[in-house]
Amino acid sequence: MTNLFDGVPLAPRRGGALQLLIVARISTVHQDARSLDDQVALCQGYVASRYGGPVEVTVIQGRGSGELLDREDLARAETAAESGRHDLVVVEDLGRICRRSRATAFCEACEDSGTRLIAINDHVDTAAPGWQMNALFATFKHESGNKDTAQRIRRSLRHRFTQGGVVQTVQYGYAKGENSAADADLRKSEGAQAVYDAVFAMLEADASYAEVADWMNARGVPTGEWARNGRWDCTMIGRLVRNPIVKGWRRRNERVSKRVNKTGQRKSVKAPAEERLHRVVPHLAFVEPDRYDRLITRLDAKNGHFARGRARGTADGRAGVPKKRTVWPGQHVACGVCGRPMYWGGHGQAGRLMCSGARLYACWNAATFDGGEAGPRLAAAVLAVAEGLPAFDGAFRSRAQAASVARRSVRAADLARLDLEVAQAGREVANLTDAVSRMGFSEALRVKLGEAEGRQARLASERADLRRQPDDVPELPPVERLRALAREAVGAMAFGDPAFGRMMRRIVPRVAVLPHQPLDGGAVVLRATLTVNLAPLLGAAGESVGGLVAREVAVDLFDPPQRVAFRARLVDLRAAGRTERAAAAACGLTLTAAQRAMALHRLMQSAGATDPYCLLTEPPEVGGKFGRHRHARYRFDPLAGYPQWPGASA
Repeated sequence: MTNLFDGVPLAPRRGGALQLLIVARISTVHQDARSLDDQVALCQGYVASRYGGPVEVTVIQGRGSGELLDREDLARAETAAESGRHDLVVVEDLGRICRRSRATAFCEACEDSGTRLIAINDHVDTAAPGWQMNALFATFKHESGNKDTAQRIRRSLRHRFTQGGVVQTVQYGYAKGENSAADADLRKSEGAQAVYDAVFAMLEADASYAEVADWMNARGVPTGEWARNGRWDCTMIGRLVRNPIVKGWRRRNERVSKRVNKTGQRKSVKAPAEERLHRVVPHLAFVEPDRYDRLITRLDAKNGHFARGRARGTADGRAGVPKKRTVWPGQHVACGVCGRPMYWGGHGQAGRLMCSGARLYACWNAATFDGGEAGPRLAAAVLAVAEGLPAFDGAFRSRAQAASVARRSVRAADLARLDLEVAQAGREVANLTDAVSRMGFSEALRVKLGEAEGRQARLASERADLRRQPDDVPELPPVERLRALAREAVGAMAFGDPAFGRMMRRIVPRVAVLPHQPLDGGAVVLRATLTVNLAPLLGAAGESVGGLVAREVAVDLFDPPQRVAFRARLVDLRAAGRTERAAAAACGLTLTAAQRAMALHRLMQSAGATDPYCLLTEPPEVGGKFGRHRHARYRFDPLAGYPQWPGASA
């Protein structure tokens, strides 16, 4: 292999070992993971053939498309390149880092930090004059090859579909032969015709999708070979009925993927009319085309007002917004009964959050809470924790110092272990290299050598990361500084700002809500238990603090009724000698409301309770929205580790 540029030899800038960074990537989890080790071995061999001194190797490996610009491994590689800690970055080609102009920007970041970058197969060396043109042509080549491959695949699939091929998965009612990819080989399942006739008859009689799903489940109709869900639900019925294959039409390219240039991620959008393909397959029809079209038109008219924006004739406010980009605390608060996240839109109310398990009839906790009010309440709880922190006195600093010493001890032990393992891996590589030189080429020896070199590189990378960790303990700022940081991070941000949500997820790693009910009965409400950890606000100093500034707090996500809100004041007034009527008047309540508050107080005294609310560990018999556990579709299915209280009932 010839050198890319011989004018500047490889050498460490600061003396000592050459600090080498190797970036390796494969596109998907389906690719052979050994390719990562092969890339590392190629880069190590390239450096070893040109530099005979000691080398400290750091390896950053990743799996994901090169188009994705928000990959975690790419962010780590860019941070490492800009840090100036490395003397040399070596990659197989620039496409291993990323694609498009971001790859060239990576090269420029290396040049700015004084780090040399070599892309072996692209003949790019930032120490060579005019390397920019090579980098531009290389990125163009990778992007062009990517697009050409995509066009060839698209062309082949379109043609094969028109010839009756590209049969991948089929829904209930169809059987696919083994190794078959043609619609001519599909056949109808036995008994499916009667099921489809009944389903269409029910929908034509104005039955809901839920009723059809219950009917299918009651008769044990299978959901199909490729269905992940073992029971029918509304969504599955909608997909089943709306697939035009049931009228004898196969479709393809109804949607296409579009790249979001900022991140490289792809989103699914409706395909233009000229891209969509249909193929008539009358032998697969379960219903007449005219009957199918009439029913779909009727269902569209019946359900159209539920679609976002469509009922009011306005634009969809969530169009083009990723589902994961939601206003905090959406998709962050967990149900304490089943462990699933709470979603916006509880019981048809856009501003309320509800357990996603209850929607699936897998959890009985059907209580909701107002997200717009809950967000500021939770933020206020975080600020209260910050304001209530005591000053970092000597005892606190001693504990932080002890925690830091303990971490340094663990780090020293890990370094000693890695030194031994790196030395062992080095001996293994030397033995295999010697065996290859004595015995000549052997595929088995080549594979073992590649695995050993990859293992050696990974261990060296771990050791280099540990050695870069600071030995000293960062100075803890005054607690008032921490309070100011909390006010700035939480109190000064708008509730709907995505940055607010990101910050809250860092300092509030866990929020779980549990259903409660007043001791004397009534509405079921939700109380949140959250873990507040202010250490991330301190940066590097926060690592020495750890959990010392973490607190568990409870927050009511509801406004209490009158009898609960005024109970304590009424008790004080009665103890001061006021009559029941006078106490009620002083609180601005009716006599009946005051009597109910005092009755609740007596109930608390008899139960020895200090809290007017009790935790619900089983479905309450309050009716209304809390009836899902009585539905035939209900199957309590909590996540691992839930429920979180002893003796909880499903």
